Amino acid sequence: MKHRFRSLTSIALASALTWVTLEPVDARGQESAVRNQQTALSADSRPPAPDARLPNPDLGSSLVAESAKRVAAEPAISAEMRYKIDAFGHELVGTGNYLQFSSGAEKLLRLDLRMQVGDKPAIVQEIRGEETYWVRRDVPPLPPSLTRVDLKQLRKSLARSSMPAAGEVLPQGEWIMLGGLARLLTALDQNFVFAAPRPGELRFNSAEGKSLVRLPIWTVSGEWKKEKLAALTGREPGKNGALPDQLPDRVELVLGRTEDILPLFPYRITYWRTTPPNAKVARDGAAQPPRELLSLELFNVSRKPIDAREFQYQPGDQEVQDLTQYYVQRYTSETKLR
Repeated sequence: MKHRFRSLTSIALASALTWVTLEPVDARGQESAVRNQQTALSADSRPPAPDARLPNPDLGSSLVAESAKRVAAEPAISAEMRYKIDAFGHELVGTGNYLQFSSGAEKLLRLDLRMQVGDKPAIVQEIRGEETYWVRRDVPPLPPSLTRVDLKQLRKSLARSSMPAAGEVLPQGEWIMLGGLARLLTALDQNFVFAAPRPGELRFNSAEGKSLVRLPIWTVSGEWKKEKLAALTGREPGKNGALPDQLPDRVELVLGRTEDILPLFPYRITYWRTTPPNAKVARDGAAQPPRELLSLELFNVSRKPIDAREFQYQPGDQEVQDLTQYYVQRYTSETKLR
């Protein structure tokens, strides 16, 4: 199982984006935000202790499930992104854009990622169109590559498969192919139990820079469901033991707490690895602080209409590798496209 999470480093080199400060939409309903403004959470952004609970913890899980439904129901979402990964002590950061557009029963999705690898830029594009999923990678020192998956063939195979599993809970690998942000939130709801939400607010300067805008938020923190963690690690439910170094044991979501602007939209998702009880202490005797393994931030979020041509890709004379059969075999008994 460890090799699955060690591959996070290579995945991150192809898709990591940076997390900095959060800049959500204008609180008066204008779907815009000012870049490079200081943002503050009024609530403590550190993960609570593993046994910390507030009354009515079921409300937290309900909010995450509802967030997934509302994101899936949006006819169009465009957002800028920041991303940061701690991959075995190496910090990988970058920026990008996320597009989501409903067209019939299936969503069209696009992810454009940019980062720096040494002194060279790296680019990754993932486009889920109506019939084909394209991935273009230009990540030095590897040569550029272009792959495709026939979604019609994959859907037919998945329709004949058994009950799907919850799927990946990290925004890595093929999360765009499997349904994008809504799919990611659904996987978190299926795999984690969330504590009661903590109210707070985000603060940032208005578009004209003359006033302070306050956006109400919920912060919800979750830990693995025992049976899901047991299935993932191969150990019996409730059994203690060291987890793989890159496996998060907690996740924290920042959700919008207003009906005016994209209700329950996930402005930030943070994956934590808290210090286990038997962890070594630092030289000064203090316990190791929680590690922020991965942070995904979405800002400048908009509902503006999106041109369907954004989800079309013309390969031209590029060499294309067809991975349809690989994904048919990989996902037939694991998950379904949403």
